[in-house]
Amino acid sequence: MVYLVGTLVVALRGERGPSVLSSFLGVLCFNFFFVPPRFTWNVEHSQYLVTFLVMLAVGLLISHLTVRVRSQAEAAKRSEVAAETERLRSSLLSAVSHELKTPLTAIIGSAGSLLRAPSAGGAHWRELLENIQEEAERLSRLVHNLIETTRLESGIVQLKKEPYPIEDVIGTALDRLEKRLSGREVKTDIPEDLPLVPVDPVLMELVFINLIENSVRHAPGAAAIEISAYEKSSAVEVSVADRGPGLGAEHIGHVFEKFYRASKSAGGAGLGLAICKAVVEAHGGTIRAENRSGGGAVFLLALPHKDRS
Repeated sequence: MVYLVGTLVVALRGERGPSVLSSFLGVLCFNFFFVPPRFTWNVEHSQYLVTFLVMLAVGLLISHLTVRVRSQAEAAKRSEVAAETERLRSSLLSAVSHELKTPLTAIIGSAGSLLRAPSAGGAHWRELLENIQEEAERLSRLVHNLIETTRLESGIVQLKKEPYPIEDVIGTALDRLEKRLSGREVKTDIPEDLPLVPVDPVLMELVFINLIENSVRHAPGAAAIEISAYEKSSAVEVSVADRGPGLGAEHIGHVFEKFYRASKSAGGAGLGLAICKAVVEAHGGTIRAENRSGGGAVFLLALPHKDRS
């Protein structure tokens, strides 16, 4: 029993290898010190062989169970630390985002009021104001993405779904991005007879804003953005395509990960596509990215038009 306790102590403090070695050493020491003839490795009676085997089996079982329990306890502790770290990070992001939202709204409103004022300065002055407004709106969308990310991850978002024409959601997103799309052709192919889709229009609008902005960010110059929708089986599928450089094979599987950026030169924080995936999946849909023949990338999302909830 003393040697089995030793095996238990080693298993609690070491890995599987040392605990197994301790089991074998315990059997050998028991044989050397207690089995006649003592202080030799000889065994006088064969029944001691059974004792050795039972002792070894018990020692190995104790070491295995102890090491496994210790490993599970360490894994649980690591998981708890990771969860706490993620909770604190999400809380910090949410707090900072909410603090930024109010001054950004004021900056955007003030810039807009100055632009509309009849006594606005010359062309250079208006260009500066437009730049302030545009960059503030871009930062506001980033803050909004941060807020929605923390809300989606915390599970506090409750979808307010209602049957909605998908073309209206896309149209609203395009209106919101009117300045961003200035000078760029947007081709749409959306049939009028598409079935209504049960969606949360506010969150789904955010999905299309992020997808379209992503295409604008990566497509060169005035390259057109192509948006199409069609019914397939029991879902409405929408594609947002561009003629940018496309996605490298090493990026396709990661573009929807939070803070992942396929190209650092294109800007962005790596949140937009992650939010798209979270919102679409919350609606029971799917989203994926592919490369287009002839160059460019296409993002395809499918939304069930029969409410599964």
